[in-house]
Amino acid sequence: MKKKFNSNYLKSLFTYALFVLMIIVVITAAGCGKDAPEKPAETTAAAIKDKTDSTEPVIGNTAQVSDIHFNPFYDGTLFEKLKTSPADQWETIFAGSNIKDVGTYGDFNYETDYPLLLSAFKNMAAVTKNPDFIIFTGDFLAHTFNDRYEKVNNNSTEGLDAFIDKTLTFFVILFEKYFPGLPVYFCLGNNDSYAGDYDVVPEGAFLKNSAALFSGRLIKETGNRTVFLETYPSGGYYSIVPAKNPGTRLISLNANFFSRKYKTSFVKYNPAEKELDWLAEQLQSVQEKKEKAWLLLHIPPGTDVYSTLKDKTYVGEWVVEYNNRFIRLLTDYADVITAGFAGHTHMDDFRLLLSSGDTGRQGLVFLHICPAIDSLFGNNPGFETMTYNRQTFSLLDYDVYYLDLQKIAAGSRTSLNWEKEYNFAAVYKQASVTAATLQNVHEAINEDPEIRAHYMNYYDVNHKKALTSENWKAYWCGITQWTQAGFEECSK
Repeated sequence: MKKKFNSNYLKSLFTYALFVLMIIVVITAAGCGKDAPEKPAETTAAAIKDKTDSTEPVIGNTAQVSDIHFNPFYDGTLFEKLKTSPADQWETIFAGSNIKDVGTYGDFNYETDYPLLLSAFKNMAAVTKNPDFIIFTGDFLAHTFNDRYEKVNNNSTEGLDAFIDKTLTFFVILFEKYFPGLPVYFCLGNNDSYAGDYDVVPEGAFLKNSAALFSGRLIKETGNRTVFLETYPSGGYYSIVPAKNPGTRLISLNANFFSRKYKTSFVKYNPAEKELDWLAEQLQSVQEKKEKAWLLLHIPPGTDVYSTLKDKTYVGEWVVEYNNRFIRLLTDYADVITAGFAGHTHMDDFRLLLSSGDTGRQGLVFLHICPAIDSLFGNNPGFETMTYNRQTFSLLDYDVYYLDLQKIAAGSRTSLNWEKEYNFAAVYKQASVTAATLQNVHEAINEDPEIRAHYMNYYDVNHKKALTSENWKAYWCGITQWTQAGFEECSK
């Protein structure tokens, strides 16, 4: 007689076998892990691209442009038409000028004329592929803009503010034409005001009028326009969330208030202290919400190396107390600040804040300084395209494009097509742009003659005149030494 089939026994046997198999898999995996430690996550652009979802890329693109210093007075015969015509007719007026050339190094009369301005916008639009936004780090207007206006306006400043408004509107029109639909996140430069250089007035007419212009035309997103208008009209600074970067914050500062050259006397309050209080609140909020932040500011903190060498005495960019408080804020919130962007020097450079202490100092926060479109200080005109990680808000890489004025002056180039000068990752052999990798670059500039030569050549955007064997060490010290004591010790 056959035994009756026991289905419960078979189920128990199957369950036991499955349990044993799971134990074997776990033990095997643990054993393999002992001999092969976990590989750190890759942060290079190539590694991120491999993991990118095709519907929503992790890698974002942007471009930084700075210190345009547009001079609409370069052709005096056009002034009356410009003064009496709306800004949307200015392109046609400039196109009718007989002046088709760009100026050369240090050409105060030309600065950035319309031919140079137009070529910069055209070339930047051509090489910046699908950008999320554009970064502009200040100085729309030419140096001594008010004096130039008065000279061509029969020695009168009548109508100056309205002309400045139209000049800024002309910029907005160009951004909208060459980067349609894109937000432009900007900060004010020291030349951007009605009152003149380093003289923007808190709660003044310039801030209120430019707020009405920039809100909605440069700051595109509805929510960002609202928060922009909460602070910019009174102080010229603001904090917004980039459209494609939830969980991040872009904090734009008005560094004019911090400058040692700032002129406006305080009436109701100290605008620098008020802004730094606001910055502290913003950074605390970013940290509490576990966000990441970028900083935009025109005038970088620390040492004014050029003036220090020229005057043979220490010169700082900012008032000492504001400089020191800014250092403390960046140190306290270094974990949430992934990048900073500045201009003002007209050169291709960076600032790197190191942790305090005599030994084992680490890079905390960096400020990436973009070269200028204006060539007044002896640089070739330049701008930069950049890639970044949308999820971590970390900068991955950048390319510098420039217009070689030496070739134009020599007659070897007739067009105003710009060319790539270099790629950061290829030249400096770093996988990303962070405080840690820039610390590697800073050390290499001092220790590796080849890397030092790159830095010296690229500093003034391939003009190769600004840095020499005699002065490079001072500029190298200026990267990390943001106080007088530190700079003077480094420069010994």
